[in-house]
Formats: sequence, structure tokens, C-alpha cells
Amino acid sequence: MYLTETHQQIREMTRKFADEVIRPQAEELDREERFAAEIYQQMGELGLFGITVPEEYGGVGLDAVAYAVVMEELSRGYASIADQCGLVELLGTLLSKYGNDPQRAQWLPGLLNASLKGAYCITEAGAGSDVSGIKTTATRSEEGWVLNGSKLWIHNAPVADVAFVLARTDKEAGHRGMSIFIVDCSRDGVTRGAKEHKMGQRSSQVGELHFSQVKLPADALLGPENRGFPYYDERAE
Repeated sequence: MYLTETHQQIREMTRKFADEVIRPQAEELDREERFAAEIYQQMGELGLFGITVPEEYGGVGLDAVAYAVVMEELSRGYASIADQCGLVELLGTLLSKYGNDPQRAQWLPGLLNASLKGAYCITEAGAGSDVSGIKTTATRSEEGWVLNGSKLWIHNAPVADVAFVLARTDKEAGHRGMSIFIVDCSRDGVTRGAKEHKMGQRSSQVGELHFSQVKLPADALLGPENRGFPYYDERAE
């Protein structure tokens, strides 16, 4: 793989951070199953979040090779930390590509500077690899939407400030009837289930998020209605 001078520079910076900051703490973080809050903040300050997010939206604006280099070096330090980088990249890409200007202004800066932690809520008790089986629903209301359902095995569920939730908006349309909603986790009706205890990468917090009659504004919808599955499918690739 050909690396430009920029790729080499970001590799050296990330490797130095992994060797000097991440690796000395990795064993303790894994043993204690503790979210790496200080490292997370430092990554935001270093500009390691939003590698491929366009500069006009506050990202670094580099290519997929740069992102791969960052992920490789972070994983050398501790794979749980690379998980966090990957999640921010995913959510930042969703917002930059499909969000509107108010949504980008509200959520992107915090995700990229590490003042906010995000979650991507897809899987459910009966819907893992078969995403078309989700039961979580979002129904229209006078104010916007009402969200109901539960999501399991969600990365960052115990610590997330904002959740991107795939929900069914047309019960008759199968995978063509799903939408993604941006949910402030401080809203009434959002609760967290127990944290899962994993065999590895245990600093990556995984758990449940439950939504009971959660009232959402109309602008919580990411992109057009019923476009959630194509967005998910593109990101999954």
C-alpha cells in the first residue's frame, strides 16, 4: 500500500500516541472494564476523530487510507481504543453525508472534539445479522415522532450522550420501511440496561438501550423517511 507523506505523518503521530499513552494503560483498562475517558478526550484534541469527515464539517478531510493507518496504529495500542475511533468515524460520516445543517451543527462538533459520546443502535433480541427483523418503532405524532423499543449489544450504551437508532417507520414495507433517528440520551423514556461483561476489548462499553414512549422532534429523523436501511447497508460495507 502506497503511503503519502501525509499518511506517514499521521502514522507517526498515532503510533507515538499509542505507544506512550494507550499501551501503558491498556491492561488496567481491560481488567477494570473501564471506559477510557481521558484517552478519549485526548484523541479528540489530537484530531483522531473524523479522519474522513470533510473539513467543512469540522473533520480532518483525509482519505480512507489515512483512516486505515490510524485504526491500525490505535489497534496496536489497544483494540478497544480503535473501536471508539471507528464509531465516531461511522457517526460522523452518517451526519456529514445525510444530515442537514442544523443536525450537523448540533452533533458533529461534540462528536469530533470528544465532548460527546455516541452509540449506533441496530441490533435487537431477534435482529442481529438479520436487520430486517427489528421491532423498534417510530410513529408520527403532532410534535414529530414517538420511539419505542430496545437495542442490545450496543457499543457505548452505558456512556452514550447521543444514539443513532434504526427504527421501523413502515410496518408493511420490510427493510424498505426503516429510518434512522438521532436521539439525545437524556430524553425522558431513554434508559440503560446492564453492561455486558466480555471476554476481550473490555474497555469498550457494551450494553442495552431502551426507549419507552420517547418523544422526538421532527428533525430527529436523519435524511428522508424510510432510508435507514440503505444508510445502514452502505456503512456496513
